Amino acid sequence: MKTLGSGALVALAAFEVGCFTSSNTPARDASAPAGLDADIAGDDASLDAGTVADSGSEAAVAADAGVISECTPSTGPGTVHQSVNADETWTAAGSPHTLASDSTIYATLTIEPCAELLLAPGRTITVRGNGTIVARGTPTKRIHIGAQTPGQPFTRIRSLGNPLHFAYVDIDGGGDPANTSPYLTGTIDVQGSDSSMPTQPLLEVDHVSIQGSGSNGVALYDGAGFAPGSAELTIGGSAQYPIGMWSRAVDGVPTGHYTGNAHDEIMLYGQGLAESIYENATLHERGVPYLVGHPAAAGTLYVGGASGATGVTTLTIEPGVSVRFKKGGVMYVELFSGTDPARGALIAAGTTAKPIVFTSDEAAPAAGDWLGIWFGGIPSVTDTLAFARVEYAGGASTSGSASCPLPGMPAPNPDAAIRIFGVPAGQFVTNTTIVASAAHGIDRGYVSDVKQDFLATNTFSGIALCDQTYPGGMSVSCPAPVDVPCPK
Repeated sequence: MKTLGSGALVALAAFEVGCFTSSNTPARDASAPAGLDADIAGDDASLDAGTVADSGSEAAVAADAGVISECTPSTGPGTVHQSVNADETWTAAGSPHTLASDSTIYATLTIEPCAELLLAPGRTITVRGNGTIVARGTPTKRIHIGAQTPGQPFTRIRSLGNPLHFAYVDIDGGGDPANTSPYLTGTIDVQGSDSSMPTQPLLEVDHVSIQGSGSNGVALYDGAGFAPGSAELTIGGSAQYPIGMWSRAVDGVPTGHYTGNAHDEIMLYGQGLAESIYENATLHERGVPYLVGHPAAAGTLYVGGASGATGVTTLTIEPGVSVRFKKGGVMYVELFSGTDPARGALIAAGTTAKPIVFTSDEAAPAAGDWLGIWFGGIPSVTDTLAFARVEYAGGASTSGSASCPLPGMPAPNPDAAIRIFGVPAGQFVTNTTIVASAAHGIDRGYVSDVKQDFLATNTFSGIALCDQTYPGGMSVSCPAPVDVPCPK
């Protein structure tokens, strides 16, 4: 049994060891989810701002490292378990606890402080029905969950819509992806009970360390999210990402430490409207970038209220956050165009010292890698994009626009890093740098005699076409294409 004083020590050791590749891939359960030029020189500095480890997390790790464990190693044969059909407790005295086979938890399983659970290669614990796991250690009496055979990982601790509670727990040696794509699962794998419902706060973590996963550290999907109050989650040594999750659950990402993985990004699957951010949410600055899209496809980040919803759903992005998009990806702040008020709003207010960065996830980024940020409907009066940087966008789409065509563009299709499809209340994009767009910088793709000017406070560099397009007029039609203003 582990006698280290804290999960922080385990985490730091695992960062040095790195990740491993499992050769043990038993069949996945049928109920598991299916496939679910001088200016550019500053790019690296901007991106680095989104990859610096959270200093608060480092302070917490340093503080935990001084804690002395009160746990003692297991000396007896331990206890072998089957499925749990009635409430029971796995004690420190009965450690190590092992499983005779894959096991299902149908009732409340309590794991005592200092207890140890060791899982055989390919083994899975599934929590369903009325089941839950309550594993709450203390700073000096941490719980350990690990691989029974070193180097041969167990598969996962899986919840099918049921709550999991972990505090002061060290989990290592899991995450065998079995026969699914490794970026779609994790050592802790939580599926929501109803993907049409608001985010379900199923996973509670407090001072938890997950190390050496053969897939992601944590996977949350179909409406599953972190529980309020979750904090200090440390994930390192994962063969994929620290966290893979539905976009709509992003508000709950806890404070913690998420570096030392194969990909130090919080991955938002971003694959469908069911993932839309329907509830007010914040992209918190957690020391690593957010990636929109999983490795097999470009991703889409949707912000907007559910069909029939009243009011406006707002995504707030904290200063210093970096959001990366797969090739062909796009961000919709309200998907639909038209004259209806947008049901989604974006408040992305960075600072001079901590700008918010929207960029490409390509290893060698280039103009047009992703489509850009699109504001559909009539933009909300609360929309704010300030002290931000939008890079390598303006990719080709099939979407038209109401802005006036340029020569050689008989059917306007003015792709741009930022596209605005409804008449905005004002100049809500300010003090923002737009770099390396394959088309325009800002498309004013609406019909209005009021020509809001977005040039005054914003900076444009490496824009292939116009810094901003020219809106169509209601009382005066577009000028001849050769006369359309195209500031550069």
